[in-house]
Amino acid sequence: MDNGNEQMQVEFHGKANAVYYSICHGFEIAVANVSRTKDEYKFQQLKKHYASMLEQELEVIAKTVLASFKKEKQLNEVDLMFKRFIKEYLHRFIQKVNDL
Repeated sequence: MDNGNEQMQVEFHGKANAVYYSICHGFEIAVANVSRTKDEYKFQQLKKHYASMLEQELEVIAKTVLASFKKEKQLNEVDLMFKRFIKEYLHRFIQKVNDL
């Protein structure tokens, strides 16, 4: 992997981690008063909403990083790698939420 790809990964993960933790925090605040035994439907709605928000924000980050490195080679491979990273962040979010 060349230096440009590494820089893109570092930039993506730096921004993605910040968004991930911000959205996790927002979700925790949103469900603080939601009883899973009484309001599971509301909890699931909030989970879906925040997961969708996370996915959208991560996609924007990926596009922004790709655009700033548009002169680099192998952008298609990096784009696929970012899509995999986004799925991993979403999986991590869902796992965290399901543990609440």
